[in-house]
Amino acid sequence: MPRRIDRLFPASLHGRLLVSLAVSLLVLLAVSVVADYRTAVGLANEAYDKALAGTAIALASRLERDADDENIEIDLPPAAEAVLRSDPEDVVLYAVVDGSGRLVAGDAALAALPCPAAMHKPSFIDGRIGRQSLRLACYAYSSPMLHATVMVAETTLKRERSAQGILSAIIWPNLLLIASTLALVFIVVRFALRPLDALGERIDARPPDDLSPIPDAGVPAEARSLVAALNRLLANLDAAGRAQQAFLSNAAHQLRTPLAGMLMQLELLGAALPDEAQIRVDRLRNSAQRLARLTNQMLALARSSREAASADGAQRALELSSLIEERASDFADMAVARGIELAFEPARAQVLGSDWMLRELVANLLDNAIKYTPSGGHVTLRCGEEVDGHPWLEVEDDGPGIPPGDRARVFERFQRLGGGEAEGSGLGLAIVREIAERHHAVVELSAGQAGVGTRIRIRFSPAERAAG
Repeated sequence: MPRRIDRLFPASLHGRLLVSLAVSLLVLLAVSVVADYRTAVGLANEAYDKALAGTAIALASRLERDADDENIEIDLPPAAEAVLRSDPEDVVLYAVVDGSGRLVAGDAALAALPCPAAMHKPSFIDGRIGRQSLRLACYAYSSPMLHATVMVAETTLKRERSAQGILSAIIWPNLLLIASTLALVFIVVRFALRPLDALGERIDARPPDDLSPIPDAGVPAEARSLVAALNRLLANLDAAGRAQQAFLSNAAHQLRTPLAGMLMQLELLGAALPDEAQIRVDRLRNSAQRLARLTNQMLALARSSREAASADGAQRALELSSLIEERASDFADMAVARGIELAFEPARAQVLGSDWMLRELVANLLDNAIKYTPSGGHVTLRCGEEVDGHPWLEVEDDGPGIPPGDRARVFERFQRLGGGEAEGSGLGLAIVREIAERHHAVVELSAGQAGVGTRIRIRFSPAERAAG
């Protein structure tokens, strides 16, 4: 049941407070309106009843015996009766009945109604004559000379109209009061919860890799336990990131050393074995090289993650032209061995970034382009700066290209368009995307010149904007 009730309320504290207060105020409004209405209508009806009772007593005072002392008469001139019946809204009826039930004066239809009259005290009942509702006052008059019952009634038009006026006069001021109160409550709630909004804005403005404690200055007492819990969580995440980075550093050292030693031993073994064993040694060497590359890529992918980058991703101003020139020379031998022409077209472009991450990004772009470009093809590495100040670097090849439907998928981990026979691990472009995201850069993939091959461009933010 509590869960069902919670679903009726908005998720925000502002909404919950406003809805709760609005419901409470509306309930109070309903109770207040009913109570005020009943009180006001009761007072109005009491005033009308007193007027009826006064008329009945006045009529009783006009009763007398006739000259023979046998019948009761009422001294009510026609002018007085006209005044009695004159009412701008309601129809006024009266009847005088003696002790034997005989109608002395007035309306016979009214005299036919039951009227339990108390002695020397008017009583009031509701009745009907035809379709008309009546309010009836009965007064039993008794003296040593005569006994009679006086009945005075009127229709209820002015009572109903008065009740409607009272209801309108009560509801509209109360509604205005509730609306004003809700508006005031809305302002007060927003003001009272402003520190929570400010806390949310401060947390939202923090960089993704900022795991430092959240200051509790200006935080309301009710939210300090939440801030303390968040700080404990951030401390645990920071400790986990540092532990992961330490593990990655140790793993990189432990894996690269034996792999490098194994490659060296395979080179020496190939020189010592006869020619007929060279094919097997070459296969072993190629497998070891792929294993070393895969290991380096997996470590690079882990190091470029958000947690590891925050611990090992110090950024500084870097010149892209110098960086790509160094990395292009590292892949020159690989390109020559595969019969591919490797060119680079550098231009001045400065970015704010991590040196080892950008080197890894360029290495993976070149490795991917060279592996998928057939012999006799061309791979070009470029960099520059757009007119609006955005630095960029790109790698273009004239290989088989990437179909438009597969361009989003190639950035996923372990995705290879060539299937199981394709070279590589399927991690190169995933690493490119991770590193680009760490530098708030955009990866753009399109076809090469004349729609042939593949062009991958990394578009960075301007260095001064990134620094800000």
